[in-house]
Amino acid sequence: MNLIFTKDLVPGMCTGRDVIAGDGFIKLLTQGAVLNQSQIDSLRNWGVPAINIDDPTEKMQEKVIAVHMTKTEFAKGYTETIDKIVHAFRHIKKFREVPIAEMQELVDQKIILLAETIGVLEHLHDIRCYSENTFNHSLHVAIITGILGKWCNYRGTELKKLILTGLLHDIGKLVVPLSILNKPGRLSAEEFAAIKKHPQDGYQVLKDARIPENIKLGIWQHHERLDGSGYPLGLIGDEICAEAKIISIADVYDAITSDRVYRRKMTPFEALDILADDLFEKLEPVFCLTFMDNMRDYLIGSSVILSNGQKADIIAFYARDRGFTKPVVCTQNGKLLDLQQEELCITGVG
Repeated sequence: MNLIFTKDLVPGMCTGRDVIAGDGFIKLLTQGAVLNQSQIDSLRNWGVPAINIDDPTEKMQEKVIAVHMTKTEFAKGYTETIDKIVHAFRHIKKFREVPIAEMQELVDQKIILLAETIGVLEHLHDIRCYSENTFNHSLHVAIITGILGKWCNYRGTELKKLILTGLLHDIGKLVVPLSILNKPGRLSAEEFAAIKKHPQDGYQVLKDARIPENIKLGIWQHHERLDGSGYPLGLIGDEICAEAKIISIADVYDAITSDRVYRRKMTPFEALDILADDLFEKLEPVFCLTFMDNMRDYLIGSSVILSNGQKADIIAFYARDRGFTKPVVCTQNGKLLDLQQEELCITGVG
């Protein structure tokens, strides 16, 4: 670990310790954050003289692929991957068997690269498609699972298995009628019962496949919740496998931040507040806190729209508060606003 002057920071360096300002109340960055230019600018604006950096050379090398993945390249890779998912899922629906080798190749050659792309979550937020489209939602969950998996120290083969679980988590929906999946109104009891069967249906499709059992369990259990309120089995606590606990966070986040037939997508900030509400009771605290802490770092420097229509940039979040829609922002005229003290909140990204 080295103490590096803020003026000498470059994108790709990794923080060795939390960076705290405002007499200990405002967390600018958490330990392990990989710096981008917006975060570096924010540190300079706060007057932070120097921060601890951990293995900067290694981290910079680790991000080379991501740095060179442009928005156009991401869109091309995304479209190519969706085309392959559509082909594979139609095969699954017709023959009730999963082309595992094809799916694993997709993870190894495409999805890993998409998950490594700088700005990947912004790219996904910009993609305007109904998340009830199982193809797009499955890819989004696979990518977000890969991101969260890395934050939770999954590496190599284990990370790829986790991403494969995310990719296949909703294959049980392929047997649910589209009239139910795409229904804009409230589902009847019978329709909701059909939806609630999809984790078990997905497990049944994969039951005889030659893949690790934890992948199958992750698919079967991804709608289970710690307090027993989930489905299809009503499992509690440690009865739920780690893969399902991670997939559930990625699944909820993408569902909230994607368009649905019955509502428009919400902002990442609103999604994180909703996840915070489910922390401890429904979602695994260790994984969920890891996601929220890293997302806090990820979102610093983001451009947002406030409830009064003003545009602003995220400067910092409070270290001891999970109010993601109420950070410290800088408006376009250079005015700093602490939204905790204002009758304003974030209503859009842009």
